[in-house]
Parts: sequence; structure tokens; C-alpha cells
Amino acid sequence: MFITDTYFTYIIIIHGVRIAMTTVYDVPTKEFIDEVAKQLEKEEEISLPESNMYSKTSVARENGPEPENWWYLRCASVLRKIYMENTIGTQHLRYAYGGKRNRGSKPYKARTGSGSITRRAIQQLESAGYLRKIKGKGRSITPKGRKFLDNIAYDVLQKVKKQYPGLENY
Repeated sequence: MFITDTYFTYIIIIHGVRIAMTTVYDVPTKEFIDEVAKQLEKEEEISLPESNMYSKTSVARENGPEPENWWYLRCASVLRKIYMENTIGTQHLRYAYGGKRNRGSKPYKARTGSGSITRRAIQQLESAGYLRKIKGKGRSITPKGRKFLDNIAYDVLQKVKKQYPGLENY
């Protein structure tokens, strides 16, 4: 068995036959995050903390999050982002989920997202076994997390092939 990295799609060659593995890079983001959020709702380690029940996700937001499953969507998004970046720290994730603060007549300024939401999402994903801490660098995805996301990517790809005609190549 031989595994090679070709434009983020893994090609496995077994007995001279090429088999393409579907990865997170091969599927549409929205459908993928929605499916991962549905799967994370089934995990008992991942649940909305009581202290974040009514919190805003950033100082740049006026109201709290609207969807009922916003916590699972955020955890799915964090998991995908760490998969894409390989290793990322909490502060960089806060920047990713931040926004522009409305300061009235003054110009907008960039603000970071909520640190407690990001930190608790990472802690829950670590306790589920999908992430691991790398000292001095941040968090990285575990083989269990990579397998979890790649399997969901394959399922999503099978569902959306008819909607997106260019995906038959994967």
C-alpha cells in the first residue's frame, strides 16, 4: 500500500489500482459543517456549557447566536479549521471568529471572538479525542479526529454529487 498527497486528495495504490480517498478539502463547506454538527450532537462529551447559554460570540456582535444548535456548529467549524491549518492556537481561532466592532461614527476596528467559547469548544473536542495539545504551538487534530472528518466528508460527497456536477471526479 502506498499513500501519496496529490492536491490534498489522498490516492492509495493497492495492487496497482488507484483508489481516491475523500478528504475535507473535497466537499462544500456548509454541507460538511452541518453534517459534522449533527454527528457531534450525538457525542456525550460535547454539550453547550451553562455559562455560555446566553453569551454573545464576540464583542462585534449585537445579539447572541440564533440557531438552536449553534454550539455544535461552532465545534464543527473549529474542528474543520484545525484540520485545515494542521496546528493552530486559541488566539488565532479567536481572530478567525471575531469581526468588526461598530463604534458609531468612528471607524470600525477588528475585534477578537469570545475566548471562553473557543477555549471550551477546544476542551470538549480534546475530551472527545479529536484534538491534542502541542506544547508551544496550539492544538492539532488526532488520527481519530482525521478519520472522523474524512468519513463524514465521504458521506457528504455522496449526498451532494448531484447538486455540484464537478464533484464526480472525486
